[in-house]
Amino acid sequence: MNAILASWRSLRPREAAVFAAAGLLFGAIDLSALLEYRVGEHLPEVVARHMLLPQVTGLVLMLCWLPAARSRASGPARRRQLIVATLIGSALGIALSYALKQVLPWPSFCDVVRASLDKPPCDEFRLTALIGDTLWVFMPALMLVGGLEIHARRKRQDAAAQALLREHGQLRRRALAAQLAALQAQVEPDLLFDALVAVEQAYARHDPGASARLERLIRHLRVALPRLRDAGATLASEAELIASYLDLRRDLGGQPPAFDCELGAHRAAPLPPMLLLPLLHRALRLGRPTRCWLRADGRVTLGFDTPGLCGEDAELAALRERLDVLGARLVCSHGPDRTEFSLELPA
Repeated sequence: MNAILASWRSLRPREAAVFAAAGLLFGAIDLSALLEYRVGEHLPEVVARHMLLPQVTGLVLMLCWLPAARSRASGPARRRQLIVATLIGSALGIALSYALKQVLPWPSFCDVVRASLDKPPCDEFRLTALIGDTLWVFMPALMLVGGLEIHARRKRQDAAAQALLREHGQLRRRALAAQLAALQAQVEPDLLFDALVAVEQAYARHDPGASARLERLIRHLRVALPRLRDAGATLASEAELIASYLDLRRDLGGQPPAFDCELGAHRAAPLPPMLLLPLLHRALRLGRPTRCWLRADGRVTLGFDTPGLCGEDAELAALRERLDVLGARLVCSHGPDRTEFSLELPA
């Protein structure tokens, strides 16, 4: 019983409108016959009775259809449930209409016609008429229920397809994030080897800065290596990775740019990995920036004090391809003394 009540409560306005429209259509089928007879002053009562009874039948049919439509049965079992519910609803609707005919004060179209022929009213109950009227309602009602079922099935299939597409997109983004995290965690072999050799040589010549060099190498490894098991990243962790990478290059005798970072309240904002470091690698390869900066103000901006870094190449195209999968966008702007890359990430 609770399941039946729950199915009735789940009635959607569109479904109610479909059954109401079907009832109006049933009632309007024979109204044209009124033009052939002089109903006279009884016309409003006849029309009201003629339109009310199909609405009652449609209401009963809808109440019988809802439990079957909301059931979780599938395949042949669901089709059988819908057919049986439609047959029961048609029979109960006609039976209730017959009962209402006995209590309604309005004359029927049949009563008016028989009165014009000096015959008694149409109040005689016959089982054959009940069966015939039930079948007359059942066949179009079955087509109506079939149409609703096809529409509902198509909606379920569309929803399932959309869910699969969303799941596929999420899995694709997660796989890409994990892959990029692994790539980001792979320290350049030459850089790592040179850093280890430099630390060894510093200790061999008793360089006072040897311990600090070793600490910076350990710091870089601590920042980079955890990405092998965690594909997630934040703006703060990516900024720390850039800073440690630049310190490592500085220890190797290079002249990396000074790094300025202002993240404000966005430090903990999630950021897909392997987005900022490739831009830094590319800038160091194409130019010689002396300063770079990282800003976060609704979007993430990595800038360099070197112009002319916006030109498309294979490296930038690969990065844009990754961003497309993640639903993000890269915008490059430049001036006479700067180049800025802005990442517009999905909300």
